[in-house]
Amino acid sequence: MALRIKKGIDILVPGLTGWAQINGRDELPIPVKVDFDEYYYKNKSFLLDLKILFMIFFKVMRSEGVEH
Repeated sequence: MALRIKKGIDILVPGLTGWAQINGRDELPIPVKVDFDEYYYKNKSFLLDLKILFMIFFKVMRSEGVEH
């Protein structure tokens, strides 16, 4: 949490998914997740949100990142 506060991204409201989740989720170390969240915070837009939704759809369809 301290790293999120330091980068000013602690104000982001958690949602169903996010930029860090579609780029590796649990495989990523926390500092990398924070970097993804910082990127999202600095570049947030409707188009980026659409890109995230689009990427989620294909990751789910391919079962990407799912352990069997």
